[in-house]
Amino acid sequence: MMDTPRPAPADFPKRDDRLTTILLVARLSTENWDDLCRIRNVSSGGMRLETRAALVTGERVGIDLKNGNAVAGVVVWTDRFEVGVQFDQPVDIVALLAPTAQSPRSLRLSARCPVVLRLDGHIVPGLLQNISQGGTRVVLATPARLNDGVVVVIPGLKSQRASVRWIAPGTVGLAFSETVAFADLSHWLAQQHRFSATSSAPLSPNRQSS
Repeated sequence: MMDTPRPAPADFPKRDDRLTTILLVARLSTENWDDLCRIRNVSSGGMRLETRAALVTGERVGIDLKNGNAVAGVVVWTDRFEVGVQFDQPVDIVALLAPTAQSPRSLRLSARCPVVLRLDGHIVPGLLQNISQGGTRVVLATPARLNDGVVVVIPGLKSQRASVRWIAPGTVGLAFSETVAFADLSHWLAQQHRFSATSSAPLSPNRQSS
């Protein structure tokens, strides 16, 4: 007796004409978690996503795109590092994916991780508060100047050259010189390094791994 073939994830839902949008990066969020994802294809009724987030069927999710648009839905299937999401209501695909006149926004992911900055020849401890493929926000007690060049040492991720783009009391915004690869950042987000800080105070340099 022949087994009944399992429908391929890409066929869900079969009644929809699907627009393939390979390598479109977005932010995936649940009630207690956020993560980076890649939209593999999309229809008016749902999306097929690539993600390392541990999702289960029936879980509610939100998807934020770089153009500022967002959709919400429920997970209807999972298959290793891919999931299918059914939207709460049909969407206009063209409007959903339309480019914005402004620069695409940065998809920031939450984190709480001790880091080290190499700044003006000094080793400075800091606390990473969020991260994206293009930059990060760091709590920093040592004063910094706009456009200062730094090297950010993030446990579990390759050291990143960056520059200071904005300054607030006790906090700096850093722009990476090179975009962090999707695979590298999504893998890091799934590791314990992401929320390894146990207190509000940054670790001292001699306790920091490089």
